[in-house]
Amino acid sequence: MDELQFKKTVAENIARYRKAAGLTQGALAAKINYTDKSVSKWERADGMPDAYVLNEMAEIFGITINELISGEKNESTAKNVKKLSVKKKIIPLLSAGIVWLAAAIIFVGLEIAFDTFFKDIKIREWLVFIYAIPVSFIVLTVFACIWHGMAARCLAVSGIIWGLFTSVILSVPVNKIYLTVIIAAIFQVMTILWFYMRYRSRLQKAREKETADKAGAEEN
Repeated sequence: MDELQFKKTVAENIARYRKAAGLTQGALAAKINYTDKSVSKWERADGMPDAYVLNEMAEIFGITINELISGEKNESTAKNVKKLSVKKKIIPLLSAGIVWLAAAIIFVGLEIAFDTFFKDIKIREWLVFIYAIPVSFIVLTVFACIWHGMAARCLAVSGIIWGLFTSVILSVPVNKIYLTVIIAAIFQVMTILWFYMRYRSRLQKAREKETADKAGAEEN
């Protein structure tokens, strides 16, 4: 296999495993601290990532570096990568579902207990489901930090903010609800700005890394 054919093989494998993993070029680029332009260039065989980046991508795809650069098409491996991608979507949802199942069990338990032993005491058992909203988003935030990018993390944290806001206004008598809304909105704006700054910082580091790699390649 000559150099050109090797580049084409690696390019095809990067594209194939990336798609099997359910990642866009931008999502993959963010995980390896490069820009989507670099990933696009590699998938066109206009350039080659170094050995360290190839190893990083192999770990992201859940394969060996040999499978990533091999000329043999391993369809079973691609299917396994796709299954892993599906698991990364299902497992967070199942975990959040467990939170709601726990809320349902607590709700039923409270209903039985207060109907049987504390008939004179009135409580709002349904608030258990309201409290489950921020808790489930906390769970989703954990998985977003492990497996997903900035957008998913920002959405998950936003869910925590508005879940807590809803819990407060429904649990505690608030005369001026708009003040609580303003506070929640301020936290929301701060969250968006923080994640945007993180994204810009990562993008800047990626560009600096690409420039340094390009300069090193030209020197060699």
